[in-house]
Amino acid sequence: MVSKPKPGQCKLHHAQFYNLLPRGINCLAVNKPSSRLALSRDDGTIEIWNLAGAAPFLEKSNPGGEKVSIEGLAWVGDRLFSVGLAGKLIEWDLAHGLSVRNTVLLTGNAAWCLDVSRDERRLAVGTEGGYINVYSVEGEEVAYERILDKQEGRVVCLRFDHSGDFLVSGSVDAVRVWNVRKGHAIHKMTTGRAERNKETVVWDVQVLKDFTIVSGDSRGKIMFFDGNLGTVIDTIQVSKADILGLTIDEQEKFLYVSGVEPIIRIYQRVEVTKGNEKVDSFVRTMQRRYHTHDIKTLTMFHGKLLSGGVDGTLIISSFPPMVVDKYLPFLEAPSTVLVEGARMVLLKYVNYLEVWTLSSATAVETRKVLQIRSKQDEHIVAAGMSPDGRWVIYSSESTARLYRFDYQADGDNSKLVPMRAVPEQFEPCQRVEFTPDSRGVFLFKSGGVIEYFAFNEEDDFDHKQTIEAGKWFTDKVHLVAISRDGNFLACASLCCAVVVFKREKFGGKWKRLSTLPRYKFPPTAIAMQPNSPVLAAVFPDHKIFQYDFGEYRFTFSSYLKLDKLGGSIGQPVRGIVFDPRNDDVMILQHDSDLLVLQFEEDDGGQTERKRRTSGGKADEEDAVPRKKYSMQVLKKYTRLVDTRWFGQDELLVVEANPLSMVEHLPPAFRRKIFGTA
Repeated sequence: MVSKPKPGQCKLHHAQFYNLLPRGINCLAVNKPSSRLALSRDDGTIEIWNLAGAAPFLEKSNPGGEKVSIEGLAWVGDRLFSVGLAGKLIEWDLAHGLSVRNTVLLTGNAAWCLDVSRDERRLAVGTEGGYINVYSVEGEEVAYERILDKQEGRVVCLRFDHSGDFLVSGSVDAVRVWNVRKGHAIHKMTTGRAERNKETVVWDVQVLKDFTIVSGDSRGKIMFFDGNLGTVIDTIQVSKADILGLTIDEQEKFLYVSGVEPIIRIYQRVEVTKGNEKVDSFVRTMQRRYHTHDIKTLTMFHGKLLSGGVDGTLIISSFPPMVVDKYLPFLEAPSTVLVEGARMVLLKYVNYLEVWTLSSATAVETRKVLQIRSKQDEHIVAAGMSPDGRWVIYSSESTARLYRFDYQADGDNSKLVPMRAVPEQFEPCQRVEFTPDSRGVFLFKSGGVIEYFAFNEEDDFDHKQTIEAGKWFTDKVHLVAISRDGNFLACASLCCAVVVFKREKFGGKWKRLSTLPRYKFPPTAIAMQPNSPVLAAVFPDHKIFQYDFGEYRFTFSSYLKLDKLGGSIGQPVRGIVFDPRNDDVMILQHDSDLLVLQFEEDDGGQTERKRRTSGGKADEEDAVPRKKYSMQVLKKYTRLVDTRWFGQDELLVVEANPLSMVEHLPPAFRRKIFGTA
C-alpha cells in the first residue's frame, strides 16, 4: 500500500506481507549481577536480553534447529548453561556471539530441568531416566560430583534449597527431598490424583527460606510442604488446568502462579489464625491476563515479573503502579533489508528468505519474486542483498552462500545463480552489510573481525581487506551504519564501543577514523545523516545524541520524554531514519510507533567545548549545544518491525502480518461459564 505525499510529506509504503510465525518461550533465566535475561524458544533458539536500562532489548541469539530442544537454562556467574532432550549439559560462550563452549554428556538420556545452588557451586540436572546429575562448579571447570539415587519416572523439575545441601524434585505423583551430600531421598511426599487412572505431574517447585516447598501440578493445584518433616501444610485449587510455572519475589511476600489457563494469579503471604496458633498462609489477592495462551515460565527481576509461554511474547510487568510491556517474538535485527535501487525488500525468516517488489505510484501491486531456502533447513543467522538487487548473501552457523540474482520484470526469466568460486575468507558470519553502490560488502564475524569484499565489472568476487577490530570490539557488533557516499562505516558493539571507519581515497583501505566516547549502555539504534558526517545514536535509557565525527564533537544530546507522547519507557527505540531533504528531521521507531523529532532554531547563548578525538566516556562530556526540538507521533502500528527511507520522498514501513502470528497457535484454554453459550 502506497500513500501519496502532500508538500513536505513523503510516500508511505506499508508492507504487511511479512508472515512471521509465533515461536513459543520454553524457559527463562535471569542473571541479576549482569542484568541479563536468557530465554529459550520452542525451535531451540536461545536469546540474550539486556535488562540494565529502562528499556530491555535483544542483544544476541543462537539459532536452533528442527531437532533442537532447550528445556532448562541457568546462570553461574556470567556463564550460561542449558539442557535439552539431546541429553547434554551445554555451556555457552557469550564473549564470541553465542556459541557452544563446552558439552557434558548426562546420565539418564533426555534432560528436562536444570538448577544452580545459591552459592553457585553446584549444578543439578534432572533426566528422563530418573537420574539427577550433580556437578560442582569451581573456577572455569564443571566437574562431576555424583548421581543421586535413581527414582521411578522422569525428573520434571528441581530446585536447590537456600543452603545448597538439599534438593527438591518434582515428578509423577510425588515431590522428593534429597540430601545432596549423601545422594539419597530423605522425604517422598505424594500429591494424590484427580482421577484414579490419571497421573499427576508436578510441573514446577519453589523452595522458601524456611524450607517450605511449593509445588504446582497437572490437577491445577498448588501444594505447600514442610521440607524438614516431609508433611503437607496446605493445598489450594488454583485452576481447572495444569499449573506450569511458579515464582516468588525476593522478600517471599508474593507468590505468582501460571499455567495452561492464560492467567497469572498472585498470592500474598499473610498471617492467619488457625486454632490457637498464628501461621503464615498465602491468600489470593489479584489476577492478571497478559497472555493469550499457556504461560509456561515465570521469573522475577528487581520487583518485575517476567513471563513467557506458547504465544511467544515476553511480558515484563510490575505493580504498583500497573506497568505492562510486551516484546513480540521478532527475529534478531536486521530481519528486513531494503533493496533501494531495485525497489525490493528482502525478508528474513527462520530458515528461508523472501524478496518482494515495492510498488510505485504507477506500478502494479507488490509481488514475491524470489524465495531461497537454507541448506538442510538450517536457521539463518544473517542475510543481505545489494541495493541494485543483483547479489544475495546469507549465512547459517555452518555455511555462507553467495547468489547472483538476474531479475526480469516479467518474472518468467529471472534466474538465481549460486556462486561457487568465493575467497577462503567468505565464511559464516554474524552480519552482512552491502555498500550503497553495491560494489562492496562487509561480513562481520566473531572476535571483532570484519571482512571486506568487492565485486568488479566482470562480477568477480574478491577479498580486499580484513579489519582486525577486536581491540575495540570485545563483544558482538550488533549495529552498523554506512554513509550514503559509502566512505564511512559506523559500528556499535555490545561492549558499548562505537567506532567510525573511513575508506582511504588512494587504495580503498578502511582505517579507523574515530572512537566515540563510551556510554554506560550499548546503543539500541544508530544512523548517519545523509548529507553530513554526523552519527545519531539512541540508548536503552532513551538518551539520544548526535556526534560530528568530522569535527570530533557532540552536536546534540538529550533524554527523550517518550511517556509524554503516550509511549512506554520500557520499550527501546529500535530505529532511526533521517529525512534527506531536511537534516533537522529524524524519524524514530519506538515500539510500534513512528515518532518525528524536529529541531528548531538555536536560541544562542549556549557554550560548547570541543572533545577529544576518541576514547573517554560519554558521561564525561562537556557542555553540548542544547537544540530545541519538538516531537510528535507520526503513526501508530501494532507489530512494527522495521522502517527505512529510500529515494527522496519515500518511506518503507514493514509490519508483521498479525494473522500469521496467531493463526498457527494452538487453541487457547477456554473455561465454560454457567449460563453462557
